[in-house]
Amino acid sequence: MKAIRFDALLKTTIWGGEEVTELKHLSQAPLQVGESWEISGLPGDETLVSDGEFKGQTLSQLIATHGASLVGKHNYERYGTNFPLLVKFMSTAKDLSIQVHPDDAMAQRMGHPFGKSEMQYILHAQPESRFYAGFNADFSADGYSQSVQDGSLMAHLKCHATHAGDCFLIPAGHIHCIGSGNFLIEIQQSSNDTFRAYDFDRRDAQGQRRELHIAQAREALDFHAYPTHRVHYDHKPDTASLLVDIPEFVVRLYEIEHTLNVDYATTDSFIIYIAYEGDALLHYDEGDVHLSAGHTILFPASTTFVRIEPGAHGFKALETYC
Repeated sequence: MKAIRFDALLKTTIWGGEEVTELKHLSQAPLQVGESWEISGLPGDETLVSDGEFKGQTLSQLIATHGASLVGKHNYERYGTNFPLLVKFMSTAKDLSIQVHPDDAMAQRMGHPFGKSEMQYILHAQPESRFYAGFNADFSADGYSQSVQDGSLMAHLKCHATHAGDCFLIPAGHIHCIGSGNFLIEIQQSSNDTFRAYDFDRRDAQGQRRELHIAQAREALDFHAYPTHRVHYDHKPDTASLLVDIPEFVVRLYEIEHTLNVDYATTDSFIIYIAYEGDALLHYDEGDVHLSAGHTILFPASTTFVRIEPGAHGFKALETYC
Protein backbone atom coordinates (compact mmCIF):
# COMPACT_ATOMS: atom_id res chain seq x y z
CA MET A 1 0.00 0.00 0.00
CA LYS A 2 1.04 3.57 -0.64
CA ALA A 3 1.33 6.20 2.07
CA ILE A 4 -1.97 7.95 2.78
CA ARG A 5 -2.80 11.63 3.30
CA PHE A 6 -6.00 12.88 4.92
CA ASP A 7 -8.00 16.10 4.81
CA ALA A 8 -7.63 17.69 8.25
CA LEU A 9 -10.70 18.74 10.25
CA LEU A 10 -10.46 22.31 11.59
CA LYS A 11 -12.15 22.84 14.95
CA THR A 12 -13.18 26.35 16.05
CA THR A 13 -13.02 26.72 19.84
CA ILE A 14 -13.63 29.40 22.45
CA TRP A 15 -9.90 29.34 23.27
CA GLY A 16 -8.51 28.92 19.73
CA GLY A 17 -5.62 30.94 18.29
CA GLU A 18 -4.03 31.59 14.89
CA GLU A 19 -0.96 29.33 14.71
CA VAL A 20 -2.71 26.37 13.09
CA THR A 21 -3.90 28.38 10.08
CA GLU A 22 -0.54 30.17 9.82
CA LEU A 23 1.44 26.91 9.79
CA LYS A 24 -0.87 25.44 7.17
CA HIS A 25 -0.97 28.69 5.11
CA LEU A 26 -4.78 28.68 5.06
CA SER A 27 -6.09 32.00 3.77
CA GLN A 28 -9.81 31.10 4.00
CA ALA A 29 -9.84 29.39 7.41
CA PRO A 30 -12.31 30.43 10.14
CA LEU A 31 -11.18 32.43 13.17
CA GLN A 32 -10.16 30.82 16.47
CA VAL A 33 -9.09 27.46 15.08
CA GLY A 34 -8.08 25.71 18.28
CA GLU A 35 -7.48 22.28 16.77
CA SER A 36 -6.66 20.66 13.47
CA TRP A 37 -7.54 16.98 13.61
CA GLU A 38 -4.92 15.55 11.28
CA ILE A 39 -5.84 11.88 11.46
CA SER A 40 -9.02 10.74 13.18
CA GLY A 41 -11.16 7.61 13.16
CA LEU A 42 -13.74 8.95 15.62
CA PRO A 43 -17.30 8.22 14.39
CA GLY A 44 -18.79 11.46 13.09
CA ASP A 45 -15.35 13.09 12.97
CA GLU A 46 -13.41 10.79 10.66
CA THR A 47 -10.80 12.36 8.43
CA LEU A 48 -11.15 11.42 4.76
CA VAL A 49 -8.35 10.31 2.44
CA SER A 50 -7.43 13.37 0.40
CA ASP A 51 -6.10 11.83 -2.83
CA GLY A 52 -5.07 8.66 -4.60
CA GLU A 53 -7.00 5.42 -5.12
CA PHE A 54 -8.65 5.60 -1.68
CA LYS A 55 -9.78 9.24 -1.96
CA GLY A 56 -12.86 9.99 0.16
CA GLN A 57 -12.60 6.84 2.30
CA THR A 58 -12.50 6.82 6.10
CA LEU A 59 -10.06 4.97 8.30
CA SER A 60 -12.69 2.42 9.32
CA GLN A 61 -13.40 1.69 5.64
CA LEU A 62 -9.69 1.32 4.91
CA ILE A 63 -9.18 -1.02 7.86
CA ALA A 64 -12.22 -3.11 6.91
CA THR A 65 -10.69 -3.63 3.45
CA HIS A 66 -6.97 -3.91 4.23
CA GLY A 67 -6.87 -5.05 7.86
CA ALA A 68 -3.47 -5.96 9.25
CA SER A 69 -1.58 -4.75 6.16
CA LEU A 70 -2.72 -1.23 7.07
CA VAL A 71 -2.64 -1.14 10.89
CA GLY A 72 -0.54 -4.16 11.86
CA LYS A 73 -1.48 -7.67 12.97
CA HIS A 74 -1.59 -6.95 16.71
CA ASN A 75 -3.49 -3.68 16.29
CA TYR A 76 -6.04 -5.37 14.02
CA GLU A 77 -6.57 -8.20 16.51
CA ARG A 78 -6.82 -5.76 19.41
CA TYR A 79 -8.88 -2.94 17.91
CA GLY A 80 -10.64 -4.32 14.82
CA THR A 81 -11.78 -1.45 12.58
CA ASN A 82 -11.42 1.13 15.39
CA PHE A 83 -8.38 3.26 14.64
CA PRO A 84 -6.63 3.71 18.00
CA LEU A 85 -5.08 7.18 17.74
CA LEU A 86 -6.12 10.80 17.18
CA VAL A 87 -3.44 13.29 16.06
CA LYS A 88 -3.85 17.09 16.35
CA PHE A 89 -2.20 20.45 16.03
CA MET A 90 -3.47 22.77 18.81
CA SER A 91 -3.31 26.57 19.24
CA THR A 92 -4.36 28.07 22.59
CA ALA A 93 -4.97 31.83 22.64
CA LYS A 94 -6.72 31.34 26.03
CA ASP A 95 -6.55 28.77 28.80
CA LEU A 96 -8.42 25.55 28.21
CA SER A 97 -10.70 24.29 30.96
CA ILE A 98 -9.33 22.34 33.92
CA GLN A 99 -10.20 18.84 32.78
CA VAL A 100 -9.72 15.11 33.06
CA HIS A 101 -10.27 12.17 30.72
CA PRO A 102 -11.57 8.67 31.50
CA ASP A 103 -9.48 5.53 31.41
CA ASP A 104 -10.38 2.57 29.19
CA ALA A 105 -12.58 0.91 31.84
CA MET A 106 -14.68 4.03 32.47
CA ALA A 107 -14.93 4.80 28.75
CA GLN A 108 -16.17 1.30 28.03
CA ARG A 109 -18.82 1.64 30.74
CA MET A 110 -19.94 4.69 28.74
CA GLY A 111 -20.11 2.57 25.57
CA HIS A 112 -16.91 3.98 24.03
CA PRO A 113 -13.94 1.82 22.95
CA PHE A 114 -11.08 3.97 24.28
CA GLY A 115 -10.13 6.03 27.27
CA LYS A 116 -7.93 9.04 26.69
CA SER A 117 -4.28 9.05 27.61
CA GLU A 118 -2.44 11.75 25.70
CA MET A 119 0.85 13.57 25.19
CA GLN A 120 1.65 17.13 24.17
CA TYR A 121 4.78 18.39 22.41
CA ILE A 122 5.23 22.16 22.56
CA LEU A 123 6.19 23.75 19.22
CA HIS A 124 6.07 27.35 20.41
CA ALA A 125 5.16 29.13 23.63
CA GLN A 126 4.69 32.74 24.65
CA PRO A 127 6.98 33.98 27.47
CA GLU A 128 4.34 33.59 30.20
CA SER A 129 2.74 30.39 28.92
CA ARG A 130 1.98 27.60 31.36
CA PHE A 131 0.86 23.99 31.48
CA TYR A 132 -0.98 22.78 34.58
CA ALA A 133 -0.68 19.04 35.15
CA GLY A 134 -1.40 16.93 38.21
CA PHE A 135 -2.05 17.81 41.83
CA ASN A 136 0.73 19.48 43.84
CA ALA A 137 -0.08 17.24 46.83
CA ASP A 138 -2.21 14.15 47.35
CA PHE A 139 -5.83 15.23 47.18
CA SER A 140 -9.24 13.64 47.80
CA ALA A 141 -12.66 13.40 46.19
CA ASP A 142 -14.18 15.54 48.95
CA GLY A 143 -11.37 18.08 48.67
CA TYR A 144 -11.93 18.25 44.94
CA SER A 145 -15.67 18.87 45.35
CA GLN A 146 -15.01 21.62 47.91
CA SER A 147 -12.37 23.31 45.73
CA VAL A 148 -14.77 23.37 42.77
CA GLN A 149 -17.42 24.94 44.96
CA ASP A 150 -15.17 27.66 46.39
CA GLY A 151 -13.18 28.29 43.18
CA SER A 152 -9.79 27.22 44.55
CA LEU A 153 -9.13 24.20 42.32
CA MET A 154 -6.36 25.91 40.34
CA ALA A 155 -4.34 26.40 43.55
CA HIS A 156 -4.09 22.61 43.93
CA LEU A 157 -2.53 22.04 40.49
CA LYS A 158 1.15 21.78 39.65
CA CYS A 159 2.23 24.54 37.26
CA HIS A 160 4.93 24.23 34.56
CA ALA A 161 6.39 27.04 32.45
CA THR A 162 6.41 25.97 28.79
CA HIS A 163 9.06 26.35 26.09
CA ALA A 164 9.55 24.99 22.58
CA GLY A 165 10.63 21.36 22.82
CA ASP A 166 8.83 20.61 26.08
CA CYS A 167 6.90 17.35 26.21
CA PHE A 168 4.15 16.33 28.64
CA LEU A 169 2.51 12.96 29.20
CA ILE A 170 -1.02 13.00 30.65
CA PRO A 171 -2.32 9.52 31.50
CA ALA A 172 -6.08 9.06 31.67
CA GLY A 173 -7.39 10.21 35.04
CA HIS A 174 -4.81 12.96 35.54
CA ILE A 175 -6.07 16.52 35.94
CA HIS A 176 -4.60 19.15 33.61
CA CYS A 177 -5.07 22.48 31.86
CA ILE A 178 -3.18 23.68 28.78
CA GLY A 179 -2.57 27.36 29.35
CA SER A 180 -2.81 30.21 26.87
CA GLY A 181 -0.08 30.99 24.34
CA ASN A 182 0.89 27.41 23.54
CA PHE A 183 1.16 25.90 20.06
CA LEU A 184 1.57 22.14 20.17
CA ILE A 185 1.07 18.70 18.71
CA GLU A 186 -1.19 16.39 20.69
CA ILE A 187 -1.22 12.62 20.22
CA GLN A 188 -3.89 10.72 22.11
CA GLN A 189 -6.05 7.67 22.21
CA SER A 190 -9.01 7.91 19.86
CA SER A 191 -11.49 9.55 22.23
CA ASN A 192 -13.23 12.89 22.61
CA ASP A 193 -14.40 12.27 26.19
CA THR A 194 -13.43 15.34 28.22
CA PHE A 195 -14.81 16.14 31.67
CA ARG A 196 -14.56 19.82 32.56
CA ALA A 197 -13.87 20.21 36.27
CA TYR A 198 -13.72 24.02 36.12
CA ASP A 199 -13.91 26.59 33.32
CA PHE A 200 -13.25 29.98 34.97
CA ASP A 201 -16.96 30.86 34.69
CA ARG A 202 -16.52 31.53 30.96
CA ARG A 203 -19.50 32.02 28.68
CA ASP A 204 -19.96 30.81 25.13
CA ALA A 205 -21.01 32.89 22.09
CA GLN A 206 -24.64 32.71 23.28
CA GLY A 207 -23.75 34.04 26.73
CA GLN A 208 -24.23 30.70 28.46
CA ARG A 209 -21.73 29.22 30.90
CA ARG A 210 -20.13 26.15 29.39
CA GLU A 211 -21.24 22.84 30.83
CA LEU A 212 -19.19 21.34 33.65
CA HIS A 213 -18.96 17.62 34.41
CA ILE A 214 -18.32 17.64 38.15
CA ALA A 215 -19.56 14.13 38.96
CA GLN A 216 -17.92 12.47 35.94
CA ALA A 217 -14.62 14.23 36.66
CA ARG A 218 -14.77 13.11 40.29
CA GLU A 219 -15.22 9.51 39.14
CA ALA A 220 -12.42 9.72 36.58
CA LEU A 221 -9.82 11.55 38.68
CA ASP A 222 -6.67 10.01 40.10
CA PHE A 223 -6.10 12.06 43.28
CA HIS A 224 -2.47 11.06 43.84
CA ALA A 225 0.29 13.62 43.37
CA TYR A 226 2.98 12.49 40.92
CA PRO A 227 6.55 13.89 40.71
CA THR A 228 6.07 15.42 37.26
CA HIS A 229 4.19 15.12 33.98
CA ARG A 230 7.04 16.72 32.07
CA VAL A 231 8.91 14.18 29.93
CA HIS A 232 12.69 14.27 30.24
CA TYR A 233 14.19 12.91 27.05
CA ASP A 234 17.59 12.54 25.40
CA HIS A 235 17.63 14.83 22.38
CA LYS A 236 19.56 13.33 19.46
CA PRO A 237 19.87 15.38 16.25
CA ASP A 238 19.79 13.43 12.99
CA THR A 239 18.27 10.35 14.59
CA ALA A 240 15.14 9.33 16.50
CA SER A 241 14.72 10.76 20.01
CA LEU A 242 12.27 8.70 22.08
CA LEU A 243 9.67 10.89 23.79
CA VAL A 244 6.94 8.48 24.92
CA ASP A 245 6.68 4.68 25.06
CA ILE A 246 3.45 3.50 26.72
CA PRO A 247 1.08 0.63 25.88
CA GLU A 248 -1.23 3.01 24.00
CA PHE A 249 1.37 4.59 21.68
CA VAL A 250 5.01 5.39 20.99
CA VAL A 251 6.22 8.87 19.98
CA ARG A 252 9.64 9.79 18.63
CA LEU A 253 11.11 13.14 17.60
CA TYR A 254 13.07 13.75 14.39
CA GLU A 255 15.18 16.87 13.85
CA ILE A 256 16.98 16.04 10.63
CA GLU A 257 19.58 17.92 8.58
CA HIS A 258 21.14 14.91 6.84
CA THR A 259 19.65 11.83 5.16
CA LEU A 260 18.43 9.24 7.65
CA ASN A 261 17.32 5.63 7.03
CA VAL A 262 14.62 4.34 9.40
CA ASP A 263 14.01 0.58 9.60
CA TYR A 264 10.39 -0.54 10.14
CA ALA A 265 10.83 -4.18 9.06
CA THR A 266 9.92 -5.46 12.54
CA THR A 267 7.42 -2.71 13.46
CA ASP A 268 3.97 -4.28 13.50
CA SER A 269 2.04 -1.02 13.15
CA PHE A 270 1.08 1.86 10.90
CA ILE A 271 3.51 4.81 11.16
CA ILE A 272 2.38 8.45 11.28
CA TYR A 273 4.65 11.44 10.58
CA ILE A 274 3.50 14.89 11.75
CA ALA A 275 5.74 17.56 10.20
CA TYR A 276 6.05 20.92 11.92
CA GLU A 277 9.14 22.58 10.42
CA GLY A 278 10.94 22.39 7.08
CA ASP A 279 10.23 19.61 4.59
CA ALA A 280 11.57 16.29 3.37
CA LEU A 281 11.36 13.76 0.58
CA LEU A 282 10.40 10.43 2.13
CA HIS A 283 11.45 7.32 0.18
CA TYR A 284 9.76 4.03 1.13
CA ASP A 285 8.79 0.63 -0.32
CA GLU A 286 6.22 2.02 -2.78
CA GLY A 287 8.15 5.06 -4.02
CA ASP A 288 8.53 8.50 -2.49
CA VAL A 289 6.35 11.26 -1.08
CA HIS A 290 6.99 14.88 -0.13
CA LEU A 291 6.01 16.10 3.35
CA SER A 292 6.18 19.71 4.53
CA ALA A 293 5.47 21.54 7.79
CA GLY A 294 1.81 21.58 8.81
CA HIS A 295 1.01 18.26 7.14
CA THR A 296 0.68 14.65 8.26
CA ILE A 297 0.99 11.30 6.52
CA LEU A 298 0.30 7.67 7.42
CA PHE A 299 2.51 4.81 6.24
CA PRO A 300 0.79 1.40 6.29
CA ALA A 301 2.13 -1.44 8.45
CA SER A 302 3.44 -3.13 5.29
CA THR A 303 6.11 -0.39 5.07
CA THR A 304 9.57 -1.80 5.85
CA PHE A 305 11.69 1.37 5.66
CA VAL A 306 11.59 5.14 5.22
CA ARG A 307 14.58 7.15 4.04
CA ILE A 308 14.27 10.78 5.09
CA GLU A 309 15.97 13.30 2.80
CA PRO A 310 15.53 16.73 4.43
CA GLY A 311 15.09 19.89 2.41
CA ALA A 312 17.46 22.85 2.41
CA HIS A 313 16.16 24.10 5.77
CA GLY A 314 16.03 20.73 7.50
CA PHE A 315 13.06 18.68 8.63
CA LYS A 316 11.36 18.40 12.01
CA ALA A 317 8.55 15.98 12.74
CA LEU A 318 7.01 13.67 15.30
CA GLU A 319 6.52 9.98 14.53
CA THR A 320 3.89 7.87 16.27
CA TYR A 321 2.69 4.28 16.13
CA CYS A 322 1.14 1.60 18.34
